[in-house]
Order: sequence, then C-alpha cells, then structure tokens
Amino acid sequence: MSPQLRVVQPDPSAETFRADARLRLWGAAVCAIVAIAFTVLGYGRSLAAYAAAFAAAAFLLWSVFLLATFAGRRAVRYTLSPQRIEIEMGILAKRYESIELWRVKDVVLEQGALERLRGVGRITLYSNDQVEPQLHVGPVADAKALFDKLRDAVAAARKDARVLPLA
Repeated sequence: MSPQLRVVQPDPSAETFRADARLRLWGAAVCAIVAIAFTVLGYGRSLAAYAAAFAAAAFLLWSVFLLATFAGRRAVRYTLSPQRIEIEMGILAKRYESIELWRVKDVVLEQGALERLRGVGRITLYSNDQVEPQLHVGPVADAKALFDKLRDAVAAARKDARVLPLA
C-alpha cells in the first residue's frame, strides 16, 4: 500500500526572503539610548524629575513598540519557487499560505522617498486567489530585483500552465 503523504525534497531553485525591519531595530536602540539619557538628566537634577521620567518612559515605550513590530516583521518568511509563493507567518503559532503563481494577475512595486534611499520597497501581488486576493510583501531589501524575479516567475508559471488572458 502506498503512503498517502509523500515528502518531496525541497526545491533547490526556491528562494527564501524576509521583510526588512532593520530600521525598526536601529530606531529601538536610539530610543533606548535617549531614554537612558533622560534618566541620567533626571538623576543629575539637570531636568525636573517628573519631566525626565515622563520623557524616559515615552522613549522606552516607543522602543518596546519598535522591538515588538521588528519581531512581528521578522516572523514572516516568504519562499518563492517556480510554481508558487509560500508565506510562513507567526512566532509561536504558525500559519502557512501558498499562492500559485499562475493565479497572479499583476505585480506592483511601491517605494516612497525614504524607502528608495534605504533600497527597500513594498510589493503587492494581485491574484484571483480566494483567500488572499491581494498579498502585500515587504518592505523587503533589494525590492527592484525581487520585483523583477517575481514578474518573470509569474510570466513563466502562466506560460507553463497555458493560462490565456480573457479580453
């Protein structure tokens, strides 16, 4: 009797990438340093104690927020194979999604001025998938190269699946 589930070796042509969240990590570090500076100013009586405490707490809370969002962004992993893009989300609990590339109708790259300076961007995949008709990827590092790879992979998958556009 044949097994119902067959494990296939990972595709060597599949590429894994993650969202770029380095700016949040650096921002958290700067906020923590500023919080320490306000604490030192408060203890040294250079600044009123309540004002220093309020400012230090605000910067510390902002640092914690940036760290939490950094962890959330880094907990999403995208894998691009010739047939599909797979999304793995979650830190403790995991959620896996997959979109067949032949279902993708359009790929859009968005970059703001600050994102262009950093070399990152957000990619949106528009598909006729039932669960995830719009998939937002990013911000990812080297977004233009990834956009080109995605666009070419979608075109190749649509050609292999013999998908013809209607009107």
